Amino acid sequence: MSVGSHRATLRDVAKLASVSVATVSNYLNDYPFMKPTTKERIRQAIDELGYTANQQARNLRRGRTGLISLSIPDLNQIYFAELAEEMIKAAREYGYRIIVESTGNNRQHEINSVKAMSRNMTDGLILSPTSMTSVDVAELEGDYPLVLLGERIFNAPAPHIVIANDVGAKMATDHLIDAGCRTIAVVGGTLDEGISSSRLMRTKGYVMSLADHGMRLDSSMIRECGDWISAEGARVVREMYVRGIRPDGIFALNDLLAMGVISQLREMRVRVPESVRVVGFDNIDEARYTIPSLTSIDPGRAQIAELAVKSIIEQAEGRARATRRRIDVGCRLVCRKSSPEV
Repeated sequence: MSVGSHRATLRDVAKLASVSVATVSNYLNDYPFMKPTTKERIRQAIDELGYTANQQARNLRRGRTGLISLSIPDLNQIYFAELAEEMIKAAREYGYRIIVESTGNNRQHEINSVKAMSRNMTDGLILSPTSMTSVDVAELEGDYPLVLLGERIFNAPAPHIVIANDVGAKMATDHLIDAGCRTIAVVGGTLDEGISSSRLMRTKGYVMSLADHGMRLDSSMIRECGDWISAEGARVVREMYVRGIRPDGIFALNDLLAMGVISQLREMRVRVPESVRVVGFDNIDEARYTIPSLTSIDPGRAQIAELAVKSIIEQAEGRARATRRRIDVGCRLVCRKSSPEV
């Protein structure tokens, strides 16, 4: 890690590789026009000396901070905490760091995150709004790098990465129907078209699946709830059973709701999956360890993180905001014991 008693420098690398300091600098900055033999000598010198580039200094010379802002709705929601971890991991591969802010599903906090970019606090913003709407699109104008996530503000002047919520929900419902379920409840759903949300899109996927299988939609099976937390999932199950509703399949719109559903069914001595199959959405890490382990829709967190971080860095290096476009990320069904594969 050092030469003699000091940390290896750019000059040390240049001397050992028999090249100029400028040539080493070009190598570190991925200069395209360099002989392979020269590149190899520099690489070997770097390895031998244990040289570590001062990424912060390099970023400052390029007019960048090496930091990316990530604004997400709620770190108490495990999905968003795990998404933040994926973003941090993806950014690290590019020599960047992530600054995470939780907006608490608050519109003004989301707008404040956007306004902070005008002060050049970081090199770009990855924003997942839940309270801003299309009427706030003017707040997103600017030339700083920006990527949006989620089901809001599709007219924003920036790339927008979207989970296939309806496709994933249809996949979950198809699975339950194929397994023989004929009375399927959806926990956390809504048919309110007032505003676009993952809640609405996932419910639409459920409805599409019923239609494709020639099954009648029973609105009493769409059970609305407040926050997507386990306590709400348990409450909805208790309420259904008090009202005499006995589903043989339950699709919960996120894994925390599904965990509450399973816990309440077990408390009432209803067997999962023998009497009721349960499927969640998000495929959080904890889904593997519930009893029984939870079948869930994996929305592709790692791919979302890679696409978002890569886009921000490309925009930063190009010194221009990317044009508006929609980027869809696919889902997959992960079968576990709460609803085994059929």
